[in-house]
Amino acid sequence: MFEIETTLNQFVLQGFQQIVADIPANRVNERPAGNGHPPLWVLGHLAICAEMGQTLLGGSMQHPQWAVAFGPGSSDHVDNPDQYSRDEFVAAIVEGYPKLCAAAQQAAVEPLNEPHGLELLAGTAIQTRGHLLAHLLTTHLSFHVAQLSGWRRAAGHGPLF
Repeated sequence: MFEIETTLNQFVLQGFQQIVADIPANRVNERPAGNGHPPLWVLGHLAICAEMGQTLLGGSMQHPQWAVAFGPGSSDHVDNPDQYSRDEFVAAIVEGYPKLCAAAQQAAVEPLNEPHGLELLAGTAIQTRGHLLAHLLTTHLSFHVAQLSGWRRAAGHGPLF
């Protein structure tokens, strides 16, 4: 299952690694032009969402302490940003999404048809665990990687392709 979604996830993750290489650790709490999300929040959010996605499939979160600061519905104002590591978030993303992809490919169909129960998405087209998983693997990741790409370009880096 999720062959197309996991292929797209791998593609976006490759781009992520190129983009994040140009975001220095000492600038991760700087907001981009237009008051967008600072890279620190985006990285923490993607890291915890990869782990939360694994819980949809029976896995567990490796960093539950990140959930309040970076989980769905969190503010992008990070209290005590120095307590978080850019490199730790990047490692969690680069390791977490392949684990999520592997679990998705082995997922049983029946639980994926159940409601996801995430209040933030109530009333949207994303109704089931399967919809949420597909979103986490593709559109959610892509949206936030695009935010990092915008920050990177605003910092003066040229296009990657």
